[in-house]
Amino acid sequence: MAAPKIVRTMQAAGSPRILVVGDGDESTSAVATLLANQTAGHVRACARADQAAADAQAHGAEVIVFALPSLMLVEREAPALRETRGTFAVPPVLIALCDQAGVAAAARLCRHGVIDDYVQHYPTPLDGNRLAASVRLAARMFAANARNAHASDKSGRASRVVVVEDDETQQALIAAMLASEPVELVFESDGAAALERIHATAPDLVLMDVGLPGSDGVEITGQIKSSPALASIPVVMLTGEASFETLVRSMEAGAADFIVKPFTRDALVAKLGKFLPSIA
Repeated sequence: MAAPKIVRTMQAAGSPRILVVGDGDESTSAVATLLANQTAGHVRACARADQAAADAQAHGAEVIVFALPSLMLVEREAPALRETRGTFAVPPVLIALCDQAGVAAAARLCRHGVIDDYVQHYPTPLDGNRLAASVRLAARMFAANARNAHASDKSGRASRVVVVEDDETQQALIAAMLASEPVELVFESDGAAALERIHATAPDLVLMDVGLPGSDGVEITGQIKSSPALASIPVVMLTGEASFETLVRSMEAGAADFIVKPFTRDALVAKLGKFLPSIA
């Protein structure tokens, strides 16, 4: 089935309407309280997963967070929401919480269209900042979906781009620059997590920062190009220096092009337009 477009933008989304689906325990309330405090959103907690679709409609939910004890429950309950997507003017964005051991399973659910995104967290303590940031981005994604419902490329969908960038300021800048373009942005700040996400989402293009904490964007690009399933995906490098060595390393790793920071919106759009039909 076709999942709702994942369009990550930084345009203000107002106060998002968030539904937290749990099993009625204290952790569900804790997640709902955290999101209410950190996102300034209208948050409702749903204690029964089988009531999620009805509650989502009643609440006008833009983002649904599955705070269930296991991903098996998410896999069982999320499809019911997918089946009702036609009753929403714009389908809500579905996010699942998972622990470190569940990242691979969450990536599989994302790849199969069961959920739109996942957030790794540790139950004690919950990584509140990471979760709140993902929900805020999802709300902006929902707003962009509403704006760009009719924007599509020749295949009938927006182009999907994974942005591998650890600097939140740069993430916000890229999202703002592409807010009006028919692209679906997914951000990752870690090389290993980026590879998981690229496998899960099969993007049309990857924007790859050269300097990543604990890893090298050029090496990650080489890993992408060494995978038969990913090799055809163009990778555009983001670099703070235009040195000949960086250029050569990037090209040898298989990068299609590169853009030097700081860059303008026109430069970024023009660069992506070389590879993405939706903004060509």
